[in-house]
Amino acid sequence: MPKHDLACPHLGELTPYQSARRIGGSGDVWLNANESPFPRDPMVMDVSEYHRYPDHGPAQVHTAYARYAGVDPSRVLALRGADEAIDLLVRGYCRAGADRILLCGPTYGMYELCAKVQDAGIVDVPLDADDRLDVEAICAVNNVRVVFLCHPNNPTGNALNHADLEAVIAHFAGRALVVVDEAYIEFCPERTVVPLLETHEHLVVVRTLSKAFGLAGVHVGFLLAGADVMDTMRKIVAPYPLADPCAQIALHALADEGLARMRREVELLAAERDSFAAALDTLPCVAHVRPSATNFVTATFPRVETAWAALLADGIVARRMPHPRLADAIRFTVGSAADMQRVLKALAPLPGD
Repeated sequence: MPKHDLACPHLGELTPYQSARRIGGSGDVWLNANESPFPRDPMVMDVSEYHRYPDHGPAQVHTAYARYAGVDPSRVLALRGADEAIDLLVRGYCRAGADRILLCGPTYGMYELCAKVQDAGIVDVPLDADDRLDVEAICAVNNVRVVFLCHPNNPTGNALNHADLEAVIAHFAGRALVVVDEAYIEFCPERTVVPLLETHEHLVVVRTLSKAFGLAGVHVGFLLAGADVMDTMRKIVAPYPLADPCAQIALHALADEGLARMRREVELLAAERDSFAAALDTLPCVAHVRPSATNFVTATFPRVETAWAALLADGIVARRMPHPRLADAIRFTVGSAADMQRVLKALAPLPGD
């Protein structure tokens, strides 16, 4: 059959987001997707209403997450993962071929991908040498509609400076949305910007249950915002954004017992992260270990290909970063203690410079 090139022309050269599953790999220690190492317990599901479409919200999930996040339920929109929130914000606020987003690389790749799908422009104001926001350079940019800030930042792992965040948020009032992606905030909850929602109507916070809550397979995310943003989001969100099984699992996770479990697991992961990072930093083959406020550790290697080959040879699947500044880096999800010891053992024999 003849080929019919009917797709939007700007999509011709677009490369899909390289998710951990899309990249794949071969091994038995999977440390490439920032997933929780703790399996979930079996759960009895109520299937009695599965012949009906689910609640649009659903309201119970909004209420439960609002209680957890400390906001009014009217400020919460449950979605199919944080990625859907990012996509909706770009589609709702950027006109194709006309408007631009701002991001600060190296950062999460979905901001750029969603902008490219929408045919929106991209302004990249890089993080400085210490992985901090370049506030002066960010605030010098005009004519952007959405500013994306990942806090803590993936893939560098650091929490952004709160004063820098506040300065950027204040500067763009009346100019652009400021979206703070808090996918990893449970690992440093005291650093959240959620309280600023009360005084900044252009601020949006994106959250997820995929990381600290250990529900990557359920793929539930949340958008937190004021009335004007919510009005726009509800106009363009899919009719049934959250499948009923996912809603039931989310409610279970957001109940008191689920929240207590999440906090216990975060404490265990943070301790393992710090122990692993300290040990990694002593290895001759490691040049630098970035400080992390997440469930992953990113390290640079003077001979990164050698390190990568050693990991693969031992069945360890970690993550390489496509950003030029991280060409010599490997990101390790924090797994079990045995997983992290396996990484250290594989890298320990390698020489340094």
